[in-house]
Amino acid sequence: MTHNPLATRPVRELSILLSGIALLAAAIYADHRDDTPVYTPYAGDYTGKEINPFDRLGYTVRNRRAGNLADAGLYGGPTLPLLLSLHPRTRPHYPTVLLLWLETMLLTFAASSLLKNTVSRPRPYVYNQDWQLDRPLTRRDRAAFLSGHAANATAGAVLFAELLRTYDGRRGAWLGRLLAMGVALSTGFLRVKAGKHWPTDAAAGALLGGGVAGAVMVVHRRRRS
Repeated sequence: MTHNPLATRPVRELSILLSGIALLAAAIYADHRDDTPVYTPYAGDYTGKEINPFDRLGYTVRNRRAGNLADAGLYGGPTLPLLLSLHPRTRPHYPTVLLLWLETMLLTFAASSLLKNTVSRPRPYVYNQDWQLDRPLTRRDRAAFLSGHAANATAGAVLFAELLRTYDGRRGAWLGRLLAMGVALSTGFLRVKAGKHWPTDAAAGALLGGGVAGAVMVVHRRRRS
């Protein structure tokens, strides 16, 4: 078997997985605890200045086509690392790759869910003039910050890019980085275009997903002696 450039330790891996489960439990608790009815900001003294200038570049009209296209990033990004099972160089180490994938996606999903359920930021379409003022906002209507699509898509794409860099050197690094950038930018933009997120939501999601994937790789990359 070829040398594995990734190192795992049972105690560390268990700690990471338990941390992800704890974050997920906290997200579920926050979701069920918050049951106070909330209505559109237009029902109060909203003037529009509450939205920062950068987020005003977003869209408040729903675009179903853009939302459907963004799903390609949500599912495609996390799928990329799993494709390494097809490569002869990474196939012998696939259990390690799969473990890193599980840790990355669990932490990303749990952290993004916890932020969504605690921040409870209204989605852009709630600010559309066609929104009914007496209609209470559901949990899904208050899940703008941050973009889970952008976070999960970027996490999977960055993990894939870092694995390519680890196994394929400079050539794989450039290819992976370009792909990761394309997945992150396209998914984030499409979620904004769909009226589901503000630009800062998409940017924060990409930073979270990329940060988690990068940290997981740094922790597990075997240091050269």
